[in-house]
Amino acid sequence: MATQLVLGVQLPQSATLDAFVGGRNSAAKAAVADLAAGRSERLFIHGPEATGKTHLLQAVCRAVGDGGARSVYVPLAQLGRDAESLLAGLDDMDCVCVDDVSAIAAHRDAEIALLSLTEGLRHRGGRLLAADARPPADIGLALPDLASRLGWGGVVAMATPDDADKQAMLVRRAAQRGMDLPEATARWLLRHGTRDVPWLMDALERLDEASLAEQRRLTIPFVKQALRVEI
Repeated sequence: MATQLVLGVQLPQSATLDAFVGGRNSAAKAAVADLAAGRSERLFIHGPEATGKTHLLQAVCRAVGDGGARSVYVPLAQLGRDAESLLAGLDDMDCVCVDDVSAIAAHRDAEIALLSLTEGLRHRGGRLLAADARPPADIGLALPDLASRLGWGGVVAMATPDDADKQAMLVRRAAQRGMDLPEATARWLLRHGTRDVPWLMDALERLDEASLAEQRRLTIPFVKQALRVEI
């Protein structure tokens, strides 16, 4: 696999296109899948927190790498002052997935480095998938050319998952972990949890550990006990 992360962190095992669930975001998934398969070269996705943007970027990075090409996931919000130098060394990649573009807004040198990267990838036929909470024109980039280049391949908005999407997500993520999460238990989690996707994923991890330790099925009484939920 020719996949890398600029911070040396491994991609989550759940970061696959098949694992992405979201009827409200089916258009975004389809557009991202086209890029992963090489049917397009550039795409920008945007939407609120917990819509699955990072999952899709990491899934594309994994899919391209699994296909034998060179791919990299770049979390700009975590790079700080290193963003400029790291972006400058990536134009020989086959696919670059750039997260949190607004993290470099108004940082002119970093914006120039990203603009140069977009041009380098275009000339070489490399792919670019970028994401942020807002579309390129609304990020506040200092370089108008960068905003326009990021939108060249299309801009797709993502919506917050509804309860049906979250329930399907819970069941599928549980299956990835080798857990059988009954739909009734998933519905119970949505009714009595926070409905916040990070909380739901954390709850699933805790349930995985508890069910393995106690060799218990994920019934509603067991989930209440494991998560210490009082109803």
